[in-house]
Amino acid sequence: MEKLLSIFIDESGDFGEYDKHAPYYLVTMLFHDQSESIKEELSRLDGHLSMRGLQDHCLHTAPLIRREPPYQYWKIDERKHLLNSFMNFAAKIPFNYAVFAVEKEERMNEFQLIGAISKRIKDFLDAHVEFLGGFDKLVVYYDSGQKQLTGILASLLLDANVDFRRKIKPANYRLFQIADLLTTFELINLKRVRGGNSVSERDFFGSMHDFYKNYYKRLAKRKL
Repeated sequence: MEKLLSIFIDESGDFGEYDKHAPYYLVTMLFHDQSESIKEELSRLDGHLSMRGLQDHCLHTAPLIRREPPYQYWKIDERKHLLNSFMNFAAKIPFNYAVFAVEKEERMNEFQLIGAISKRIKDFLDAHVEFLGGFDKLVVYYDSGQKQLTGILASLLLDANVDFRRKIKPANYRLFQIADLLTTFELINLKRVRGGNSVSERDFFGSMHDFYKNYYKRLAKRKL
């Protein structure tokens, strides 16, 4: 039987001009060995969501925390309940992840950012050749949200054993939604370390210490 590794890719930020209020660009890769079934955990999550009338809901972590659409009318307890459902799911399934972060400088242009992100991803791939080479095929899921990142991925993941699936919808993949959750958590933690968390983040988690202890730390142990 062919051994397959799913790689779900999510990003935060853009390749536009420097913005001191949002200087970070992050890319997350979530790795899941398809031989390790998550059907039971998926069924449990979907059943829990169905009881609340959310069986087809696609999690968008950052808007959930900031109380933005489609969560603008949700109470904080409702938003926390939804996030905790996905947290419990993520804590029980087998996966690892990597995050590549760049803090944009005031004079950094698009090409310099592309180069910086490309180098971080290439260095990771080179350092994990043995891990990645243990699979017959790498199945890469990215929704082609940003042409620059699509180009980076296409240039670095062009081996014959890579199946690059670009025309996908995050709503169809719970693991894509977990990649989105991880990206959001990594950004919040980066701001926590640098001292720049938003009011909405502090209000949602109570404190950045609570965020780190009860949320971030639980999943960060999966980081490669």
